[in-house]
Amino acid sequence: MESSRPAVLTATESISPIPPPGEAPGRIELPRADRTNERTAVAARGVAGVLCFLALWEVVARFDLLPRDVLPPASATLVHAAQLLGDRSFLGQIGSTLWAALVGYVLALAIAVPAGLVLGLSDRLHAATATVVELVRPLPPVGLVPLLVLVVGQGIEMKAAVVALGCVWPLLINTIHGVHSTDGTAKATARSFGWSPRTVAIRVVWPSAVPSVLTGVRITVSVALILCVGAEFIGGSRDGLGSWLLQQSMLPGGIDTVCAGVVVAGALGLLVNGVVTVLERRFAAWAHREDS
Repeated sequence: MESSRPAVLTATESISPIPPPGEAPGRIELPRADRTNERTAVAARGVAGVLCFLALWEVVARFDLLPRDVLPPASATLVHAAQLLGDRSFLGQIGSTLWAALVGYVLALAIAVPAGLVLGLSDRLHAATATVVELVRPLPPVGLVPLLVLVVGQGIEMKAAVVALGCVWPLLINTIHGVHSTDGTAKATARSFGWSPRTVAIRVVWPSAVPSVLTGVRITVSVALILCVGAEFIGGSRDGLGSWLLQQSMLPGGIDTVCAGVVVAGALGLLVNGVVTVLERRFAAWAHREDS
């Protein structure tokens, strides 16, 4: 005769754990060692790609596949770039470019993020402004340099305006996308608890939009540097990396110095992008759990 004792779980039996808030059920977190190994492998592949590119550059230059006055060898260019990093005058030009790019980028953030939140939360405003945004967004900011030179001159105001005009639209669209991607159930639940629209926007919508906003930041931060250098180059600025490159290109044999300056600018953009990527993973870690 079977016992009528109620069934209980023994120590060897298990139940499915309840996933923590914000984590999808069934998601398996990789061990920390595996994540570290994966990131190391990705970094190693990136370094290998750079080395292959430099090797190809060296071969093309050494075997005169392109004239030496067009493309100097990679080894000589890297040595020259290292020498430039010890030149205070050159570092001052980089500092001028970075400062102008920062001012313009902060201005773009101050405009795009609040405007994106407002337009994302209001379907009527979004519908009313969508056509205008799509009409103005394709305009090339560098093409407005002559007009800006006439209006504000050739100083930092012109460079900051070009950076702001170029970065504001991607930031705005990414912010709107982040707001629209907010889970409707989460917003309805918050309202059912009596939260005001302002509280829902701050505690539900904004945290949900942060990953999309930071993605826009990561994409546009390098664009800001490119736009600033281009504005200096085209607008005849008195200082900055773009102005320095223009002056060096006019000197006899200046191609070596120009290539070295371009390498430094590229490394600077890579560094800035790396810093933003680290910040993105730090402040929106939940958006990268599947990639970790």
